[in-house]
Amino acid sequence: MEKFIIDGRYGQLLMANGIDPSAVLKTAGLPIDTFAHQTLKLTETDYFKMIDSIDSLAADPLLPTKLVATDNIETFSPPIFAAYCSKNGEQFLQRLAHYKKLVGPVTYQIKRESKVTTITLSTLNIHESLPPFFVKGEFAFMVQLLAKATGREIKPLKVITTFDETAPEIQEYFTIGFSRGSRNSISFRKADLQLPFISENHSLLEYLEPGLKKRLAELDVNDSASQRVRNALVELLPRGTATIDDVAPALGVSKRTLQRKLKAEETNFQQQLNATREMLAKNYLLNTTMSTDDIAFLLAYQETNSFLRAFHAWTGESVQQYRQLHIPQA
Repeated sequence: MEKFIIDGRYGQLLMANGIDPSAVLKTAGLPIDTFAHQTLKLTETDYFKMIDSIDSLAADPLLPTKLVATDNIETFSPPIFAAYCSKNGEQFLQRLAHYKKLVGPVTYQIKRESKVTTITLSTLNIHESLPPFFVKGEFAFMVQLLAKATGREIKPLKVITTFDETAPEIQEYFTIGFSRGSRNSISFRKADLQLPFISENHSLLEYLEPGLKKRLAELDVNDSASQRVRNALVELLPRGTATIDDVAPALGVSKRTLQRKLKAEETNFQQQLNATREMLAKNYLLNTTMSTDDIAFLLAYQETNSFLRAFHAWTGESVQQYRQLHIPQA
C-alpha cells in the first residue's frame, strides 16, 4: 500500500503548540511509535485520521496557521526546501506540486489565467472531502512561505472551500472571507507569484533534486521491524507491558506477522526486548540517580533481582560497578 513521508518532528511541533502527540495517535488509532521515526510513513487514510485527530483535540481555531508558522518550517522536508529555493512563486508552486507526494497525500491542480493563478487541492486515492483543518493549514502554508520567500506580504484573492468557515480569526488571517463551493482552492495574483524569491538557490536545487527523485521511488519502503519494536518498547515498558502480545497491536500488526518480520531480519522479539532494556538501563544509571528498584520497575521486571541478573549478563558488571566505572568523577 502506498505510503507518504512526513517529517518526524511533527510530534515535537504538536507538543510545542499544546497538543499531546500520544493523544493524537490514540484518538486516530495509529501505532504508538508513529512519531518516533525520523520520517513518518503513513497511508492516505491514516494520514487524514491523524489530521482529524489533531482537529478534535485543538481548542485554538488558528492552530492550522500556527503549525505552518513554525520557525524554519521550510527545512522540515527536502521537497519543501527545494520549492523554497525556487526563483519565484510560480516555480515554487510547480515544484511543490511535483514533489507533493513526498509531503502528504494530496495533489495540486494549478490553473493559470492572464492575471490570476488558482491552486486546487484534491486527494490522491480516497474519494472523500479533505478535512477542513488540513485545507486551512495547506492554504496558510502557501501564504506563509510565499511571504517569507519574497519578503513581501502576499494575500490570496479568493479562497473557496467545500465547508463553511465562520471563525473570525481565520478570516482575519487570510484577510478574506471563504466562499462555499464544490472544491478547495486558493487564488493569487499572477504578479505576486512572479516576485523574485530572496531564498533562490539554484546550486542547492541541483543538489537536492536527485535525492528527491530517489525518495519518490522509496515511498513503499517500511522501517525495520526491529526498530519499530524497540521504539514501541520504550513507550510500553514504563507501563509494565513487555510482551510481544502488547507490542504487536501497538504497532498495528498481528503477533504472527511481527514474528515473521523479525525472523526475516534475523532476530526475534526477546533479543529486541533485551537490547531495549539494556539501552534504557544504561541511560537510567548514567543520567539519573534512580534506585535499582525504580529502574527494574521502569523496565517491567517483576523482581529487582531479575533485573540485576540480566544486567550482569549484558555487561559483565554489577549495577554498582557500572555506575562507578562509567560515570565521570567530579
